Amino acid sequence: MRVFLDENMPRQLGRVLVDHEVSFVEKEGWKGKQNGELLRLVEAAFDVLLTSDANLEFQNELAGRSLSLIVLPTNNLTLLRANAIAVKQVLDELAGFDPPIVVTVGWKGERSLRRPGAPSGAEPGISPVFGFGRSGKGRPNDR
Repeated sequence: MRVFLDENMPRQLGRVLVDHEVSFVEKEGWKGKQNGELLRLVEAAFDVLLTSDANLEFQNELAGRSLSLIVLPTNNLTLLRANAIAVKQVLDELAGFDPPIVVTVGWKGERSLRRPGAPSGAEPGISPVFGFGRSGKGRPNDR
């Protein structure tokens, strides 16, 4: 799967997603592109946009696009590396759906899956992944 890391995601995350083609703004030479233009460029070249910006789907119209979105609960590289299996699982499962699909992963591993523009309640079920809590250091606030 061709994965684009949003500007808020650490580029080093690409190193743990070895089964996927991963890129980011600097690698593509898209630094300074505005959100709408950047989204069009990403859609033309990638299957999924990986972000921790929960508002991104509401700031941009995703219905009718050929790009899916995964919203993770953090952009902390240490936590993302520790939860690489969960991130890979979401990517692998997303490959079975036609875009656009928005998958939101919560701190406890719960996931919501929805198709932009589809009626509420029409979402297929999706099982949880392991939680993103900080082991031994307490849990961040649930979102």
